[in-house]
Amino acid sequence: MSHDLIKELVSDILDIDSIMFSVSSGSGICEVKSERGLPVRVSDKWLTIGDDDKPWHIHLNLESVTTAKFIIEERRNGMNGYSIRFFDSQGNIIMRANFIKMYDGNGNLTSKKYERYNELFTKYGNKEIISFHGE
Repeated sequence: MSHDLIKELVSDILDIDSIMFSVSSGSGICEVKSERGLPVRVSDKWLTIGDDDKPWHIHLNLESVTTAKFIIEERRNGMNGYSIRFFDSQGNIIMRANFIKMYDGNGNLTSKKYERYNELFTKYGNKEIISFHGE
Protein backbone atom coordinates (compact mmCIF):
# COMPACT_ATOMS: atom_id res chain seq x y z
CA MET A 1 0.00 0.00 0.00
CA SER A 2 1.51 3.32 -1.02
CA HIS A 3 0.62 5.90 1.61
CA ASP A 4 3.58 7.99 0.42
CA LEU A 5 2.14 8.23 -3.09
CA ILE A 6 -1.26 9.40 -1.79
CA LYS A 7 0.45 11.94 0.47
CA GLU A 8 2.56 13.21 -2.43
CA LEU A 9 -0.45 13.58 -4.73
CA VAL A 10 -2.51 15.41 -2.09
CA SER A 11 0.47 17.68 -1.30
CA ASP A 12 0.85 18.47 -5.00
CA ILE A 13 -2.85 19.30 -5.24
CA LEU A 14 -2.54 21.61 -2.23
CA ASP A 15 0.22 23.51 -4.03
CA ILE A 16 -2.39 24.79 -6.50
CA ASP A 17 -4.72 27.76 -6.04
CA SER A 18 -8.51 27.37 -6.23
CA ILE A 19 -9.05 23.80 -5.07
CA MET A 20 -12.24 22.65 -3.36
CA PHE A 21 -12.22 19.31 -1.60
CA SER A 22 -15.47 17.36 -1.43
CA VAL A 23 -15.44 14.60 1.18
CA SER A 24 -18.15 11.96 1.32
CA SER A 25 -19.29 10.65 4.68
CA GLY A 26 -21.60 8.11 3.08
CA SER A 27 -24.73 10.09 3.88
CA GLY A 28 -23.53 13.59 3.08
CA ILE A 29 -20.79 15.67 1.51
CA CYS A 30 -18.58 18.32 3.07
CA GLU A 31 -17.06 20.88 0.68
CA VAL A 32 -13.99 22.86 1.73
CA LYS A 33 -12.11 25.51 -0.23
CA SER A 34 -8.50 24.78 0.56
CA GLU A 35 -5.68 27.15 1.23
CA ARG A 36 -2.50 26.72 -0.73
CA GLY A 37 0.29 24.88 1.05
CA LEU A 38 -1.69 23.35 3.92
CA PRO A 39 0.23 20.70 5.85
CA VAL A 40 -0.34 17.04 5.00
CA ARG A 41 0.76 14.33 7.37
CA VAL A 42 0.33 10.59 7.78
CA SER A 43 -0.13 8.85 11.12
CA ASP A 44 -0.84 5.14 11.04
CA LYS A 45 -3.66 4.70 8.52
CA TRP A 46 -4.79 8.35 8.53
CA LEU A 47 -3.84 11.18 6.21
CA THR A 48 -4.62 14.60 7.69
CA ILE A 49 -5.03 17.66 5.49
CA GLY A 50 -4.77 20.93 7.41
CA ASP A 51 -4.21 21.69 11.07
CA ASP A 52 -6.19 20.08 13.89
CA ASP A 53 -6.40 23.44 15.68
CA LYS A 54 -7.77 25.41 12.70
CA PRO A 55 -11.47 25.81 11.75
CA TRP A 56 -11.35 22.69 9.56
CA HIS A 57 -9.21 19.72 8.63
CA ILE A 58 -9.76 16.46 6.79
CA HIS A 59 -8.93 12.94 7.98
CA LEU A 60 -8.74 10.40 5.17
CA ASN A 61 -8.54 6.67 5.98
CA LEU A 62 -5.67 5.54 3.75
CA GLU A 63 -6.66 1.89 4.02
CA SER A 64 -9.90 2.74 2.22
CA VAL A 65 -8.33 4.61 -0.70
CA THR A 66 -7.46 2.27 -3.56
CA THR A 67 -7.27 4.55 -6.61
CA ALA A 68 -7.29 8.13 -7.79
CA LYS A 69 -8.66 9.18 -11.16
CA PHE A 70 -8.08 12.31 -13.22
CA ILE A 71 -11.49 13.43 -14.51
CA ILE A 72 -12.39 15.97 -17.19
CA GLU A 73 -16.13 16.13 -17.71
CA GLU A 74 -18.32 18.37 -19.80
CA ARG A 75 -20.78 20.44 -17.81
CA ARG A 76 -24.23 21.62 -18.89
CA ASN A 77 -22.87 25.09 -19.64
CA GLY A 78 -20.42 23.64 -22.19
CA MET A 79 -17.40 24.20 -19.97
CA ASN A 80 -15.36 21.33 -18.59
CA GLY A 81 -15.03 20.40 -14.94
CA TYR A 82 -11.62 19.22 -13.74
CA SER A 83 -11.05 17.03 -10.70
CA ILE A 84 -9.01 14.27 -9.17
CA ARG A 85 -11.22 11.75 -7.41
CA PHE A 86 -10.18 9.23 -4.79
CA PHE A 87 -12.07 5.90 -4.72
CA ASP A 88 -12.49 2.94 -2.37
CA SER A 89 -12.38 -0.70 -3.48
CA GLN A 90 -16.14 -0.68 -4.27
CA GLY A 91 -15.73 2.27 -6.64
CA ASN A 92 -17.27 4.83 -4.26
CA ILE A 93 -15.85 8.34 -4.30
CA ILE A 94 -14.27 9.06 -0.92
CA MET A 95 -12.84 12.48 -1.74
CA ARG A 96 -12.68 14.83 -4.72
CA ALA A 97 -10.21 17.60 -5.39
CA ASN A 98 -12.14 19.97 -7.64
CA PHE A 99 -10.15 22.49 -9.66
CA ILE A 100 -12.34 25.58 -9.46
CA LYS A 101 -12.13 28.95 -11.22
CA MET A 102 -10.70 27.29 -14.34
CA TYR A 103 -12.46 29.82 -16.60
CA ASP A 104 -12.24 33.60 -16.76
CA GLY A 105 -15.24 35.93 -16.70
CA ASN A 106 -15.70 35.52 -20.46
CA GLY A 107 -15.92 31.73 -20.26
CA ASN A 108 -12.40 31.13 -21.59
CA LEU A 109 -10.29 28.36 -20.08
CA THR A 110 -7.42 29.87 -18.11
CA SER A 111 -4.35 28.30 -19.68
CA LYS A 112 -2.20 28.63 -16.54
CA LYS A 113 -4.71 26.71 -14.43
CA TYR A 114 -5.19 24.06 -17.11
CA GLU A 115 -1.40 23.68 -17.36
CA ARG A 116 -1.17 23.00 -13.60
CA TYR A 117 -3.82 20.26 -13.90
CA ASN A 118 -1.99 18.81 -16.89
CA GLU A 119 1.38 18.99 -15.08
CA LEU A 120 -0.04 16.77 -12.34
CA PHE A 121 -1.41 14.36 -14.92
CA THR A 122 2.03 14.19 -16.55
CA LYS A 123 3.90 13.86 -13.23
CA TYR A 124 1.80 10.84 -12.28
CA GLY A 125 2.57 8.96 -15.48
CA ASN A 126 -0.03 10.34 -17.92
CA LYS A 127 -2.40 7.73 -16.50
CA GLU A 128 -6.06 8.45 -15.92
CA ILE A 129 -6.10 6.03 -12.98
CA ILE A 130 -3.46 5.77 -10.26
CA SER A 131 -3.50 2.61 -8.15
CA PHE A 132 -2.32 2.82 -4.55
CA HIS A 133 -2.31 -0.90 -3.84
CA GLY A 134 0.09 -2.12 -6.50
CA GLU A 135 -2.71 -3.65 -8.54
